[in-house]
Amino acid sequence: MTRTTPPRPLDLTTVFPELATMSRDVTRLHPRSGSPTVEDSSLGGPLLWPQDEPWPTCTRPHEVHTVEELAAVRAEHHRAVARWSRPDDEPYTPEEEASGGDRSGPRKIDSPYTGPVPLLPVAQLYARDVPDLPAPDGSDLMQILWCPFMDHDDEFPAIQVHWRSADKVTAVLSPPPEPTVIEMDGYWPAPCVVHPERATEFPAVEQLPAAVGARIRERVDAWQEDTGHFYIEFAVAPGWKVGGWGVVSSDHRDTVDPPRCECGAVTEPLFTVALSEWNGDDRGGWRPVEDADADGQSGYPPAGDPTQIDLGDEELQVYRCPESYEHPTMTERVYRVL
Repeated sequence: MTRTTPPRPLDLTTVFPELATMSRDVTRLHPRSGSPTVEDSSLGGPLLWPQDEPWPTCTRPHEVHTVEELAAVRAEHHRAVARWSRPDDEPYTPEEEASGGDRSGPRKIDSPYTGPVPLLPVAQLYARDVPDLPAPDGSDLMQILWCPFMDHDDEFPAIQVHWRSADKVTAVLSPPPEPTVIEMDGYWPAPCVVHPERATEFPAVEQLPAAVGARIRERVDAWQEDTGHFYIEFAVAPGWKVGGWGVVSSDHRDTVDPPRCECGAVTEPLFTVALSEWNGDDRGGWRPVEDADADGQSGYPPAGDPTQIDLGDEELQVYRCPESYEHPTMTERVYRVL
């Protein structure tokens, strides 16, 4: 099923002509609960990982005090998906009832938790599915994994990004290693198929060149007061996505510069791990046409939060160096108010 962003309710370039040359293409991934295979683009699905290539691990110390059993978290998710795929008045099957008593919830452990810890699959995206997927020459597949323990000594999650050529994977590692425990269930991405769609973004005011930002800032507060809308609602697409302008921290700084690579180059947004698929009451008009009635429907997981990822009030922005794919990617956890 496709997902279609409605026509924009407001043309920002009409209100702020300075933005006419500052749009960027972004691919909204539109994840929805499913059962992807290694041949599919997915979030939280299995990876097309070569049998002869070591599975990545995290060997850093982890400030972890409670954990959950991954197998129990996964079983409860699949049980809930199966239950909500049927009519509301249809009860659990005996098998589902039997599988529902295995989860004991968080348990305390000694800290720090020592590794190595197998990483969890977060995303697998094929170039055939994602327009303009950033990838080195000869590669057509991007894979992203992260550590199931989010809080490291530098407060950033440990993420790895791998690019590869899918047709060179002749034997797939199955089953791949996985951690027995995770820090909390919100760090396990529930399996989702994706419905990629290209859209257009504009920079947040803080991301604009100084002169342009100053001109727009002079008018944006009055415009927001008159219309009841925030500029960011219409400029930056919510949800899991590739490319675009990314997300920035809403801490009222005058400028928000992307991090610089170790080579000195200014990095570019690569991948966004989102809070939700649309903003609150969707005043920005980003909710797909096909999900117009989603708020009135019961079910699990909800269309607006299909991956069940929970990073509190933060989203995660992954950046890449435009000079070389061999340079390490960078991450920032950013607070988004919308």
